[in-house]
Amino acid sequence: MMTDLLAATGVLIVLGSVMIITKLCSKKLTPEISRKIIHITMGCVALSFPYIFMYKLSVVCLGVLAIAALLFLRKNKALREGLGSALLGVSRKSFGEIYFVISIVIVFVLHKSVFEYLIPISVLTFADSAAALIGTSYGRTNLAHEQEDAKSSEGSIIFFIVAFICTLVPLQLMTEIGRAEVLVISFLIGLLAAMIELVSRNGNDNLLLPLLTYSFLRYNSEQSLHVLFTNFGIMLFFSVAIFIVYKITNISKLSVVYSLLVAYVIMVQGGMLWIFPPLTLFLTFGILPMMKDEEKQLEQTYKVIECNSIVGVTCLWVAVFYPQYRDILYLAFSLSFACHLAINTYNRFVHFVKSGKPQAVFCALAKAIVFIALPTLAFTKMNGAVFLLYVVFVAASIPPAVSLNKRYDYSKAGNDTLRANKILVGSRTAFFTLILMITVQFYDIFR
Repeated sequence: MMTDLLAATGVLIVLGSVMIITKLCSKKLTPEISRKIIHITMGCVALSFPYIFMYKLSVVCLGVLAIAALLFLRKNKALREGLGSALLGVSRKSFGEIYFVISIVIVFVLHKSVFEYLIPISVLTFADSAAALIGTSYGRTNLAHEQEDAKSSEGSIIFFIVAFICTLVPLQLMTEIGRAEVLVISFLIGLLAAMIELVSRNGNDNLLLPLLTYSFLRYNSEQSLHVLFTNFGIMLFFSVAIFIVYKITNISKLSVVYSLLVAYVIMVQGGMLWIFPPLTLFLTFGILPMMKDEEKQLEQTYKVIECNSIVGVTCLWVAVFYPQYRDILYLAFSLSFACHLAINTYNRFVHFVKSGKPQAVFCALAKAIVFIALPTLAFTKMNGAVFLLYVVFVAASIPPAVSLNKRYDYSKAGNDTLRANKILVGSRTAFFTLILMITVQFYDIFR
């Protein structure tokens, strides 16, 4: 235990020292470079954790202490403008330093093999920093819509290359995985990590990158080459389908990346059955009726994709941790996408087709039931009473949508409308799940 205490003290000394040095050199360094120097230094220190800490609890306690210190640094004006300016001096809103600590602690606690820890933290430390610095200095091609955070293709390419190397080297040196499998896994992790970096904001890539990279490693490191190539083929299919939707609808370039990322996360965590509801929503939201030029001009950012998928992905993650409720959570997962399809269809009919409310409500319900509810009924074999409850909850999402259309301008996908949709669908899905959780204690809800 004394060894861990000395190691923790050393980590805190390094953190304080690098912050003091970057502060003293602040006149020669930009805030972004100062921040990345601290990021790389502490990332390199974190890579030593499996070798200098004997107990996982020690890293947890160190993380709690570091987060408390960082929060105090944020709240205290004198410290924030003094020592903390090297870390908090960037103009953009970011909680990256908090996410950085949280992700290191979580991956350290979860990892079973050293490479499972080293690869996610290496990607976080080196790929993220290289992409930020190259993108800021040499980025010329902005992939983002004007409402999205700027992301350059040059930075993304560098990110992919560095993430590929950060995965390839540990897998080759520290595991018995075949060379062909190592190359495919490294390529897929590089691609996955680059997509995460593209759609991240407010520093949340410091949390998403390590956690999703770790999840990918746990799922794929023991897969055969055949399975890896199958997954790669499925990703290519998703890419083609998403590209076609991009061409005929009004989603932005980063929305394409976000959609592909969500599809892959769902496939890895849930399998092909779980892909159907979000894929159906994605492929059908812009048809029946087809989008007209007026609607296509209102380009939708990746925040729209996030809004439509966050509730469903949450259901999937809960199902991963509580597999005994997997069947019920799949129904909730499907319901969330059916509700979004109904709400989106209603909004499109009202604002762009200019139809009356009765027709809009009918088309919204019909589309959600035909494209998502009925296939879910066939896949899960839920009994008639549960299917009726499912349809009732889809229908229950429409009246609030009618009311929200009076308050917000739903012809534009603004932050207020997206937040309202997430709350609306999330509350319906949570209540539906609770009812099924109670009902299953007394009745068999499946045929």
